[in-house]
Amino acid sequence: MQLSQQVREYLAKVDEDFKRLYEKHQEYEQELNALSAKGFLSPEEERRVAEVKKMKLGMKDRMLLIAKKREKELDQLKDGPRQ
Repeated sequence: MQLSQQVREYLAKVDEDFKRLYEKHQEYEQELNALSAKGFLSPEEERRVAEVKKMKLGMKDRMLLIAKKREKELDQLKDGPRQ
C-alpha cells in the first residue's frame, strides 16, 4: 500500500503518532540521501545505511498500520464529502 501525499498530510494533522513517525522517516530519508551522495562509504557508513533502511522500513510499516486503522476516514477523504 502506497500512501498519497494527501493522505500523509491528513494523517499528520489528525494523528500525533503518524506525524512523529513520518517526520522521523523523512529524517532517515535525508540521511540515506546524504550517505549515497558520498560515493564511497566506509564499513561503518555501510552498516549505518543498512541500519537506517531497516528503521525506515519499520516506520513505514507502522505508518501503514495507522492508515489501516483510519481506513474509513481515508475512504471519505478520497471520495469527498457525502451528501
